[in-house]
Amino acid sequence: MRGRKDYKARHRHGKKPSASPSLEEPVIAGKISHFFQIPDDMLANAPVLTGYGNHRFCVENYRNIIEYTQEIIRIQTKTCRIHILGKKLVIAYFREDSMCVMGDISSVEYH
Repeated sequence: MRGRKDYKARHRHGKKPSASPSLEEPVIAGKISHFFQIPDDMLANAPVLTGYGNHRFCVENYRNIIEYTQEIIRIQTKTCRIHILGKKLVIAYFREDSMCVMGDISSVEYH
């Protein structure tokens, strides 16, 4: 029984420490982006949205596609959800970090 008791004494299974962002992270990220002349949104993996008229809309840095119909496409990003509304919507292409929606786009909403 000694071995078992020593095992418990050496390996304590408690709660994992939570990792919370410090208040200094935005300052450090800002300094890094300024030094290397990198836009803040690229460094933070923030979504980048580019519209081409009302027929094409591209999203970079998205996480996943939540819903996909001809009338609505819901996209999850790191910071929010984006809803693209319209008619005859299709996803022209999607890659690991970027996608493009085509169709008669009537509005884009941020949730």
